[in-house]
Amino acid sequence: MEHAIVLEPGMIIMATILYYILLSIFTIVSFIPFSLLFFATVAFDKERVILHAASRFWSYGIFRICPFWHIRIEGKEKIDRKKPFIIITNHQSMLDIPLMYVLPTTFKWVSKKEVQKMPIFGWVLRMHGDIAIERGSRDSAKQMIEKCSERIARGTSVIIFPEGTRTKTGEIGRFKDGAFFAAQHAGTGIQPVVIDGTWSLINGWKLRMPHTFRVRILDPLSSEYVASKQARELATEMETLMRSELAAMRNETKK
Repeated sequence: MEHAIVLEPGMIIMATILYYILLSIFTIVSFIPFSLLFFATVAFDKERVILHAASRFWSYGIFRICPFWHIRIEGKEKIDRKKPFIIITNHQSMLDIPLMYVLPTTFKWVSKKEVQKMPIFGWVLRMHGDIAIERGSRDSAKQMIEKCSERIARGTSVIIFPEGTRTKTGEIGRFKDGAFFAAQHAGTGIQPVVIDGTWSLINGWKLRMPHTFRVRILDPLSSEYVASKQARELATEMETLMRSELAAMRNETKK
């Protein structure tokens, strides 16, 4: 259930305005040392491990600015930090990206090229070494799969949204095959993660307060299991499983 504190509508509007102001200041101020850290470490930190740690700090800050927000993470022990995986998660909003930095592993994102062109946020993704993909381009999709394999070979996990785009209803959409082809090509396993709370956060321009973001890490699929299935089979299996888990999470929240 949500936190016991209940704010009046007027207080929520004031808190929302204050949050957006503080977020803007926090983002601009944080970007300066982040950029300096990038230039200081890019020559020797090929996998951007140091920058990833800074990204985790930055991402936590986005949620900690609001004292009425809470993050609940389940199943951390299911992540094997010694192995790289293709991590798949459902896509509810832009906040999914900072939220996933609660995962206790180093990873790269697969994101659309237009996202990486966004001021500050997109620049950070590019400095972070994340993988860009051009929507609707087969050549770009092939390059993405190759780059995922390169990252996996170097011991770094990769996160992909198998839906390919954000939900318009709050529910999990149809999974595309790309993430599963990438896992098979890289010869690695798949780590499914279900998130909830980022889609339902905003009511108009008003942020929900209090609010809880949930991250549930599911059992991973081994590389052997991934290799034994067709990509479409895996996509359907994971889509069904993650839809079921999302429904279960929401039922638990209602109790």
